[in-house]
Amino acid sequence: MSRNQKIKFYSMFVVLALSLWLLYPSFKYFSMSDDALDALRHDNPKKFNSLLDKSLSLGLDLQGGTYLVLDVDLEGVPDDKHADTVNQAIKVIRNRVDQFGVSEPSITKEGDSRIVVQLPGLPDVERATRLINTTALLEMKLVAQQGELFSTLQKIDQVIQVQASMPGAMGDEKSAGDTAAADSSAAAGDSTIDFLAGGANGAEESPGEEPSGLLSLMRGYQGGGIFIYKDDMQRVKDYLAEPAVQAAIPQGYEFLWGAKDVTDASGRKARLLYYLSSKVELDGKRLTGATPEPDNDRPGFYRVAFTLDRAGANEFARVTERNVGRQLATILDSQVFLAPEIESRIGAGSGVITGRFSAEDATDNAILLRAGALPATMHIEEERSVGPSLGHDSITQGFRAGIIGFLAVILFMVLYYRGSGLIATAALLLNLFIMMAAMAYLHATLTLPGIAGIILTIGMAVDANVLIYERIREELRAGGREGKVRRAIQAGYDRAFSTIFDANLTTLITAVVLYIFGTGPIKGFAVTLSLGIIASMYTALVVSRAIFDAIIMRRHIETLSI
Repeated sequence: MSRNQKIKFYSMFVVLALSLWLLYPSFKYFSMSDDALDALRHDNPKKFNSLLDKSLSLGLDLQGGTYLVLDVDLEGVPDDKHADTVNQAIKVIRNRVDQFGVSEPSITKEGDSRIVVQLPGLPDVERATRLINTTALLEMKLVAQQGELFSTLQKIDQVIQVQASMPGAMGDEKSAGDTAAADSSAAAGDSTIDFLAGGANGAEESPGEEPSGLLSLMRGYQGGGIFIYKDDMQRVKDYLAEPAVQAAIPQGYEFLWGAKDVTDASGRKARLLYYLSSKVELDGKRLTGATPEPDNDRPGFYRVAFTLDRAGANEFARVTERNVGRQLATILDSQVFLAPEIESRIGAGSGVITGRFSAEDATDNAILLRAGALPATMHIEEERSVGPSLGHDSITQGFRAGIIGFLAVILFMVLYYRGSGLIATAALLLNLFIMMAAMAYLHATLTLPGIAGIILTIGMAVDANVLIYERIREELRAGGREGKVRRAIQAGYDRAFSTIFDANLTTLITAVVLYIFGTGPIKGFAVTLSLGIIASMYTALVVSRAIFDAIIMRRHIETLSI
């Protein structure tokens, strides 16, 4: 056996060993029970993530997950910025998904404004929607002074009372207490100021002194926010949405709701309503990091710790230095999470966002902050969840189809080409090992169309062997001596090479085009087809030839079983 033949012969053992080594994590991962995987994830997260990272990735249709179609709202965006806005939205979504740890997500643009998101292994549609469709706009604004708040509330209540006294106005469907005469508004405002200043359980007022309109729904003032019982929230929102009320709010100020429910002394749930300056003192563009951590002040809950870059830290220091004694609200997507009082200048360039978060919520919020805010609002056009059981059925059916097809091919090759058919079978098995190992190494995703690509590749690999064997048969028709067998094998491979190479090259070009321009399932098909073509050319032209050469060199054969 020549040096070149030895290299080819031993290379197939090296390739086989490497393929088995790359596939071992996948075999170990998929052979473990769900309970064993959960235990490993809990006890040794680092080892679990390493095993998952090295294992073969399954697509949405095989392991279950979430499928979303989003439409980017481009209203108000200049025409020449439409494409940039959608592309930026895709980038932000990809950053969020990558940090969340979803294996092999698919995020693609469809049309001018649609984005298709596939998240394998995440069947929780609600969590996926929150992770992807949350704007994640972080802002810090100053809470208005009490005097400014009470003055604005009196103006609003006067407007409401005037509107309520008009036939067909917004007060017609409110309670009788909301339709008090306008000339009593000042006294009502004074009594409410006293009431709000008393806290969430402020002093009881007599019926005659009880405030009216919007003020009648406010149950106390605490930490910069006004208590609004959950039952009254919608009425307050309706009041604040009225154009006349909006006009009564001074320019440069706004009302925002707190993010979490609070309770009064009686245990009744409420939500805080904040009156803030509209000026953004600091935003999330200066964030350099955000991590979830246990909230030491609230055992059992988590918070999000964030850090700012140098420019953000300097601005944070200036804001806190200028506003000692004021309250600075931390706002995420127009909801106030906390509004602590500034006690002194803060120059550390870091802070925390609290809100009685669960570990999951804190993790998601940290991911949203790190990934940045979406450039535009997005609307969900379609959402669906693929359950793990459906994915398991797909795997079972696909595996069954592959096994049946593979066995049928082997049976045909052995019956028609006899001993040489066994060589083709060995090459075919190595072809499968190489293909699956390459997918595991490249972190490619195996999907149902991908399984179809594998089955198609099996047929193409057999086709290459058929071409070679038919050429060898033609060369053997003149005789069967040893020298003739060797020359027949060499001539058969040489004559079949150009046909096999041209056919596989054109198919490979098609697969590459499908991968570049295709989406989702088409990409999965293109990946397995491309890897299968490369593997089949190696096994058909190199591996099977090396086996033939080894047999001829070790045994003096005069005939070939083909």
